[in-house]
Amino acid sequence: MPVRTVEELADRLDEGIAWRRIELQALKAAVSDAEKQSPGSPLSRALARSGMAMLYAHWEGYVKDSCTAYVEFIAKRRLRCDELSDGLLRTVLESLSRRTVTGDEEALLTLVDVVRRPSDARARIPKLTMIDTKSNLRFKVLCEILNQIGFSADAFRTKDKLIDVSLCDRRNSIAHGREDYPAPGDFATLLNEIFEMMERVGDMIMAAARMKSYRRSEQ
Repeated sequence: MPVRTVEELADRLDEGIAWRRIELQALKAAVSDAEKQSPGSPLSRALARSGMAMLYAHWEGYVKDSCTAYVEFIAKRRLRCDELSDGLLRTVLESLSRRTVTGDEEALLTLVDVVRRPSDARARIPKLTMIDTKSNLRFKVLCEILNQIGFSADAFRTKDKLIDVSLCDRRNSIAHGREDYPAPGDFATLLNEIFEMMERVGDMIMAAARMKSYRRSEQ
């Protein structure tokens, strides 16, 4: 369902994190029980490995879904180019520029229109291609996504090693069948930290939507 209002955006984000929380909390409980009942057993290790892979999937999925919902919300505003914030305008212009390189005549005409009549030209938000997690949502990729939608990544800079090493590297190791067994408690600890980051992404989006940060500041 298209996201048209702030309320619909809030509902999309709430629903998106709610079912992920239920699933991961259930998996967290199963991992904890297995670690207590049979420490180091094949079952406890298999559950912890599965949990790490699922945690990454939910991290990437939530960031992509929530940021895409925000892009849809902005697109529904049907703003002109001169109304966009600097970050979003840069993203729109970069998208048009890439399309012109491939010989896209429509993109070239749109770019000319933006230059000639910025107060009339509608912003062509690239909804389908704007949010790209590159199937490996590392810290650098997260920064790129946030910058594209006009956000600062400063709130996540202390989490770079957590994202890249504890989450992405371990998920890749497990997904590629390597003998990587998380230590007892690792999954629960990482789950709590990743959920905090997911909630932070959602909070940033909702604050921007309510404050209309996607619009150019009159100052």
